[in-house]
Amino acid sequence: MKRSILLITAIVTTMMGVCLTTSSCKKTRELRSLSKMLAEEKKNITKFISEQGFTVQEGTAEMTTFDKDVFYHLPNGLYMRVIEKGNERAEAGKTQIAVRFKGYLFNDSIRTKFDNLTQGAFQNTLFLYTDLYQQGALHYQLMPSAPGTNLNNFMCEGIAFPMSMLGNGAKISLIIPFKIGSQIAYNAGASTFCEEIRYQFYIK
Repeated sequence: MKRSILLITAIVTTMMGVCLTTSSCKKTRELRSLSKMLAEEKKNITKFISEQGFTVQEGTAEMTTFDKDVFYHLPNGLYMRVIEKGNERAEAGKTQIAVRFKGYLFNDSIRTKFDNLTQGAFQNTLFLYTDLYQQGALHYQLMPSAPGTNLNNFMCEGIAFPMSMLGNGAKISLIIPFKIGSQIAYNAGASTFCEEIRYQFYIK
């Protein structure tokens, strides 16, 4: 009986060790995969900026003055060029914003276009401006669009964040890393280039 108990204890201990090792290896593989994706993205964004001839400067979330010819690299990884900074500022939890945008997802193997800015068949993407923290900064709550085709699947923190710095009527360009991009971009490990985004406060 004593031998049986010792044998069972040894088997359970061994199984726990295998499970812990397997779990640890799985986590290591996942971390290594994400690390590789981030390294590849950094290389792809650097190449993209060079090919497009963009000028980049380091920026802060508190800045209020912008050069129209510069993409500012912000602390959250976003690259933002401000064409028009708008006027009235959004109020967290109160201001609903209609956004229209055109651009594409890109990495070293894909380029997927999207456009509800010049394609009239698409409805506005509408979001409530927020200022929350849920496993990271969150500046939007997606709202239902009018009936019809929309590009809501491309909405993301990267598109919402500029409303913490800019105002109603803002017009900008963005390069969005996949970690603050849409779920589509994250799954593909692709960055998002928004050639133009326009924000308009939505009044019912």
